[in-house]
Amino acid sequence: MAKQNLRGIVVKGVGGVFNVAAQQGKFVCFAPKKLRYNDLCILIGDEVEFERLHGNKGNIVEVLPRKNKLARPEVANVDVCFIVVASEPEPDFYLVDKVLVNCFHSAIEPVIVVNKTDLGGKLAEECKVEYGKVCDVLETSAENGNADALVPYINGHVACFAGQSAVGKTSLLNALCPTLAEKTGGLSEKSGRGTHTTRHASLHSVCGGYVVDTCGFSLCDITDIRSDELRLYLDDFVTAAHECKFTSCTHTVEPDCAVKKAALDGTLSKARYDRYLEEYKELVEAERNKY
Repeated sequence: MAKQNLRGIVVKGVGGVFNVAAQQGKFVCFAPKKLRYNDLCILIGDEVEFERLHGNKGNIVEVLPRKNKLARPEVANVDVCFIVVASEPEPDFYLVDKVLVNCFHSAIEPVIVVNKTDLGGKLAEECKVEYGKVCDVLETSAENGNADALVPYINGHVACFAGQSAVGKTSLLNALCPTLAEKTGGLSEKSGRGTHTTRHASLHSVCGGYVVDTCGFSLCDITDIRSDELRLYLDDFVTAAHECKFTSCTHTVEPDCAVKKAALDGTLSKARYDRYLEEYKELVEAERNKY
């Protein structure tokens, strides 16, 4: 009777050798060149089928279809992105908006995390007003070891972190996964990498799910979205756009634009609308330079 292949998730990979976590345990798997060097090269986060060999060894035979893929770090099938902000350094909401757009484009659930609440201030309230209709907004204090609010979003999912330097992304990750700090000497807030690790990203099992140990840098740049599509990834804008005169309204120069009107009368955030205009201009300029 032929052996049935097993399924698991790739949590680490170096030089064609992959650590795969499955219900039956952890396996060290190898992959043929036809899988490693074609368009479906194996990434961290990939769900794979593998043939079990002796002991905890296996051969990967198939990479299952991906939900999404990040370029930096190279990770597949991310479910949740924690967008971390703090009162110090001053929040870059332009960056937050870009990450939100990329999350919606890649079918990733965005969650804004207001860290360093031990410093006080009104940032959490401001974020809830600005983004409360778009995604969940959580409050944490990595300094005090308070990252419990993130646990329900990690349980059963693959999660990553994104945001400015020094907002506490890696401190939150170290608080969630103390064993990671023990193994790597902690993650550097500056680089987002372990002080004694390689540049390869890995998944770490924590809180019933997995977290990526390298922050989502590629989520900070909008590269795969056309300027005329940008409006489609702002949920609150989409709702207001039903009242626009033109169905293809970009909410920039068109007459009778309901989104522009909502931003002016305070129904939508005027600051967020202004940032949208800047993002739109950036994409238009990039398209002109491309062609």
